[in-house]
Amino acid sequence: MIRILLASVTVSLLAAAAGAAGAAGAAENRPAVKNYQWGKPLPEQIEIAKLTSDIERGKEAFQGCRGCHKPDAGGILDGTYPRLSGQHASVVIKQVIEVRAGIRSNPKMEPFSSKHALTLQEIADIAVFIESVESNRENGKGSGTALTRGKQLYASGKCALCHGEYGEGIASQAYPVVASQHFGYLVRELEHIQKGTRGNSHPDMVKAIRSYSRQDMEAVADYMSRMPDHRTVAQARPK
Repeated sequence: MIRILLASVTVSLLAAAAGAAGAAGAAENRPAVKNYQWGKPLPEQIEIAKLTSDIERGKEAFQGCRGCHKPDAGGILDGTYPRLSGQHASVVIKQVIEVRAGIRSNPKMEPFSSKHALTLQEIADIAVFIESVESNRENGKGSGTALTRGKQLYASGKCALCHGEYGEGIASQAYPVVASQHFGYLVRELEHIQKGTRGNSHPDMVKAIRSYSRQDMEAVADYMSRMPDHRTVAQARPK
């Protein structure tokens, strides 16, 4: 209990400092890590795969994440912090480990993902909790004026090959869920990927959006933000 209280105080102080530093997840303009291979697990990912995860432990450990991502893991409407609820555990683990390894550039997340803040067991537990939790709050969306263009880009730009027809992602390959993600977050990450400042972008995605204009990014982001929760879609499909 003492450890949890101390961790909560530390996280609150870090969150306050981070809030004054600028937009969440703002990537630094620094070169990508050399020899990074997308899809090749890092040693800590391999170690996590050997652990037994627990949702209840994850719910408790997630207390330190609530300041930014909120108790329901729904993030913030304007996309300052992403919606995490329903995200594949494999994606959460990959992103946290790659931030703490200095591969994904995310200055605000670095203190929270560091070895001083989280053990590998806590990362594993938080990941399965996030995958299980549901957020009933509305997510942030765009203007809705270019959805036809967004749908066309999503289909023809090969987005669906990795992120799925319904934005459900592919857990086994750590391709993230994009359905119902906040519009602002999606646009920001597309910009980082296009500029090469994210650090751990899939090379195929870099190629796919290389020629996107700002309007294109907003259109496809708006389309993805309006996809229903992928779990709801899966339940409704004929079996």
